Amino acid sequence: MTDLRGFISQMFTPGTAPCTIFGIAVGLIFAVLCLTIGVVKALVIGLFCLAGAFIGGVKDKKAFLRGVVSFFSRDEDRYE
Repeated sequence: MTDLRGFISQMFTPGTAPCTIFGIAVGLIFAVLCLTIGVVKALVIGLFCLAGAFIGGVKDKKAFLRGVVSFFSRDEDRYE
């Protein structure tokens, strides 16, 4: 059980082999979707998956959205 938890935690750690395998799998699934149903429909499916992950996976949604907005806001002092 500990081995599985370690593998899953490495799947989301950039630079590890499990993360590479996970990225390949996601890319393959998206490519198959694009080739079979089209790019726009595949993007809509991806958008709904992201919305479902956000609704089900984020406990404090307001704080998460504030963090996203502050990350993408233009702050000139951040790079000085």
